[in-house]
Amino acid sequence: MSLNDLTLGAYRPGDSPLHRLDPRLKLLGFPLLVVAAFSATGPARPVLLAALALLLLPLGKIPLGCWWRSVRLLRWLLLFTILVHLFFASGRTVAGVAWLSLDGLQRGMMVAGQLVLAVTFSSLLTLTTSPRELAGAFSSLLSPWRRWFPVREATLQFLLVVQFIPVLREEASAQVAASRLAGQDPGAGGLAARIATLGRMVSPLLLRLVDRADGLAQAAAAGVDVWGEKELPVLRARPTDRWVLLGGSIGLVLLFAGVP
Repeated sequence: MSLNDLTLGAYRPGDSPLHRLDPRLKLLGFPLLVVAAFSATGPARPVLLAALALLLLPLGKIPLGCWWRSVRLLRWLLLFTILVHLFFASGRTVAGVAWLSLDGLQRGMMVAGQLVLAVTFSSLLTLTTSPRELAGAFSSLLSPWRRWFPVREATLQFLLVVQFIPVLREEASAQVAASRLAGQDPGAGGLAARIATLGRMVSPLLLRLVDRADGLAQAAAAGVDVWGEKELPVLRARPTDRWVLLGGSIGLVLLFAGVP
């Protein structure tokens, strides 16, 4: 397991149906799916969303192994979420044990599933949409309010944030490699040794990230072309995008209104 297994924020070039879909639809649709997952009050909606996610992964030509490795990185968070609900929630007990909550266990498993769905849909957005396409979609969606809202400045900030996620992964991977060359493998030794090694990595990593962020911000403020293109891509909806918009809108309305 490595930082490269984390798909959130990464872009995977390709020519899948999801890659070709209008970025504006993805920028609106996937966050709404995350909201739908977390606003569920019963298991029916997460099950439907899980089925949708399993359908969208092959449509985006995302290997299941890649998705699974990313979810495995969150295993301790998911386990902690379940245990907190199991031990501290009220309700029916497990096998009559007063400090084990059956209702808490069920709720914890649901929250863990919601977290997995959120990571999956967020990863589908970034894996199939380049940072420039995301920024172009962001700018296009805000363009009707251009007279009252600083769209250009907001788009620049959005692009900096989106582009900085791969920088974070790159710098963290470089720091891990440097530590290994120095004979300090973060994955070697006992728990105390790993924590000590990670602690020594934090300070230089933060300094490198601050330097990279400052350089990107200064270059962008000076009008330097940081990302290799002068203009954001021009987005034009295709007939397929319109059908997806219609079908997706109907599906989301039914999901929010009819499925708890």
